[in-house]
Amino acid sequence: MKGLSKHRIKTFLWLVLLTVLTGVTLTAARFQADDVIKGVEAEVVLLEKGNNLILPEEFVSMVAKKFGPMKGLPIDMVDMRSVEEYLLTNPYVRKADVYLSASGVLILNLHQRMPLMRVVDNSGKHWYIDTDTVMMPVSRHFTARVPLVNGDFPATTDVKKWPVDDLFKITGLLQEDEFMGSLIDQIYVESTDKIWLVPRLGPSRILVGNTNDLEDKAERIQKLYKKALPSTGWDAYSYIDTRFAGQIVAKKRLNQ
Repeated sequence: MKGLSKHRIKTFLWLVLLTVLTGVTLTAARFQADDVIKGVEAEVVLLEKGNNLILPEEFVSMVAKKFGPMKGLPIDMVDMRSVEEYLLTNPYVRKADVYLSASGVLILNLHQRMPLMRVVDNSGKHWYIDTDTVMMPVSRHFTARVPLVNGDFPATTDVKKWPVDDLFKITGLLQEDEFMGSLIDQIYVESTDKIWLVPRLGPSRILVGNTNDLEDKAERIQKLYKKALPSTGWDAYSYIDTRFAGQIVAKKRLNQ
């Protein structure tokens, strides 16, 4: 009998504990459902040198316009995944995280795309192209210090119709090579076999042709600028041609 009583007491205690835990869980769930959004704030991770292509307040307004005012809404009525997916439809946004802060504020955490070049198409429209080969319209808030690219670029929203592989090779070189990056501020694509670089100093144009042996061409350009041009004069040549291995062909200006 004593063993049976102990068993009943133990069973009773387990039932009490289970009832308490269930009550706590239901209470917490009820309080969670009763909690409301205290506000909406956007955080934009800055680009290099602290620049922004986008402004935080624009995205607070953008979300409110799409989903309606969220302040005061019960938390369980907000689908944060849907908000993230909507934010990613903005061409400037590479990554979006939406979460609730400890104070009950809905945070829109935004990572911007990094422009590599600014392309002017045949219609005169300007586009940024980022590291993921995504086209972006030019920002109203900030002008990225990237090479300007023009030439034969049909008006399109399909970046694959442009010679992006060649452009990525050239902009990659300008990023990695400090001398070339500081010298060149424009790329002109006449064709994939006739690409020109426009320097800030010296000859008006530099013909690199295609992007084969690009590092070797850059090395020859540097030698010309460091060894020859200081003695011949920075404006002695109208353009230089690097297409021929091991040499540079320079065209003198008519008035020289």
